[in-house]
Amino acid sequence: MVDLSMLWRLRQIRFPLALLLVGILTLLAAPAHAQSESGITSPAPGSAIFGDVPIFGTATIDPFQKYELHFKQDPSGDDAFIYFAGGTSPVIGGQLGVWQAGGLPPGTYTLRLRVVKADGNYAEYFIPNLSVNQAALQPPTPTPEESPTETPTPTPTFTPAPQPTPAVGQVAQPQVEGDQPTPTPAQVAVVDPGQTPAIGGLLPTPTPSGLTSVATPAGGALTRELGEALSFQRLQTQFFNGIRISAAIFIGIAAIVFGKRIFEWVWRRYS
Repeated sequence: MVDLSMLWRLRQIRFPLALLLVGILTLLAAPAHAQSESGITSPAPGSAIFGDVPIFGTATIDPFQKYELHFKQDPSGDDAFIYFAGGTSPVIGGQLGVWQAGGLPPGTYTLRLRVVKADGNYAEYFIPNLSVNQAALQPPTPTPEESPTETPTPTPTFTPAPQPTPAVGQVAQPQVEGDQPTPTPAQVAVVDPGQTPAIGGLLPTPTPSGLTSVATPAGGALTRELGEALSFQRLQTQFFNGIRISAAIFIGIAAIVFGKRIFEWVWRRYS
C-alpha cells in the first residue's frame, strides 16, 4: 500500500526546485541592457592620469535617454562636478568619451558616469582617487649626461715694473764763453729816447745820475692815434646811417607817389 504522506512530501520538495529553475531561466533571459551592467571599467580607481585619457565602460538603462561624464577635484562637493563628455545612444563595453586631463592642475580627482532615463531619473557610478598630473607619479625623465667642464689653465700675466716719474724742474743753460748774460727784469731800465744803443744791441747801463734825468715818453702820440681811429669809425657809422635814412625816405616817397597813382586810376575808373 502506497504511503500518501511520502508522496506529499516529495511534491513539496519538487515545487521549490521547479520555482528555482524558473528563476534561473528568468535571469538568463533578462535583457542585456540591465541597469546593473552600467559603469566605468577604465580607468580603474586609484589610477595615475596624464594627458588625454579614453574612458571605457557601459552606459545603458531602461528606458534610455542619455549618459553624461563628469569630473571634479577632491576634496569638494557634488556641485563641483564638471561635464566633459556624453552621448544619446547606449554604449555597451565601449568608449564613452575622452578626458583631456593634461591641462588640469595636479591633484586627486573623481570621475562620475550618469545614465539618465527618459522620465528624468538617473543612476550614477563613480571612479574615485584618480591621481592627475602629480609629479611624484610621473615617469622619471632621463637626464642627459653632462660632459665634464674643462678647467682653463691659468695664463701667467706679466706686470711691468713701475717706471720712475721724471722730476719737473728748471734746467740751467750752460754759459758759452763770449755770450752776454740775459738781463733780468730788475736790470731793464727806462732808456732815454735820445740815447743811441751800443754795438751788439745792448744798451749802456745808465749811471745813477743819468737815471734821475730820464724823461718818461709822453702819451700824445698814442692819444692822437686813438682819436684818429675813433673819428674814422664814427665817420663810417654816420655814413651808413645816412644811407639807411636816405633809402627809407626814398621808399616812403615812392610809396606815396605809387599810392597816389593807384588812387587816381581807381577814381577815374569808377567815378
